[in-house]
Amino acid sequence: MNKMMKKLLMLVAVGILATAPVCAQTNPAGIRLDICSAETDKSEYTLFTYKDSDDDASTRFYLSLGRVTSPLGVFRDDFPEISINDIRETCITLGATADEAFATLDSILVLFDKDVETTASFSGRASTGSERLGDPCTTTCVVKKKPLGGKRLLFQFVSGDRQAEAYLTKAIVKELRAGLKIDKKLHPKRYK
Repeated sequence: MNKMMKKLLMLVAVGILATAPVCAQTNPAGIRLDICSAETDKSEYTLFTYKDSDDDASTRFYLSLGRVTSPLGVFRDDFPEISINDIRETCITLGATADEAFATLDSILVLFDKDVETTASFSGRASTGSERLGDPCTTTCVVKKKPLGGKRLLFQFVSGDRQAEAYLTKAIVKELRAGLKIDKKLHPKRYK
């Protein structure tokens, strides 16, 4: 019985190892695959991939500008049947490929060299009360002056009658860009 159990466990282990590379290359619909993240004392930023549906052939790259906290968040998670119309997370679309994601991150970095109050538009999504990303929308980005010098970007999201704002600094964008570059070298099959 012991030998039989060992053989069975060995077969299961071989099966898992054989299918692991295949599973890593595909991103199931509705599931996020985090690539890298960066934190400040006020927020967490995550670069991830996401595919809306199995019919959608392309997985897109997104930059989460942080989850919006809600005093009712505990209840929302415990009772999913209760619909609370608030913005749970904000993110911007970086593109369908790693090259598009790099280009979008580079265009964000260029904004830090622009004058204060310069605006730009990005494709974004605001999630409301669900783990799935919200509908695509246009988000406005405004260059703002930091209280202690320097600049930061203010992203404004609107979802129905709710609004959310998120800030982004140059150091965070550079850190996430470096994280994407490292991940691309470590997992080249994921980017084909």
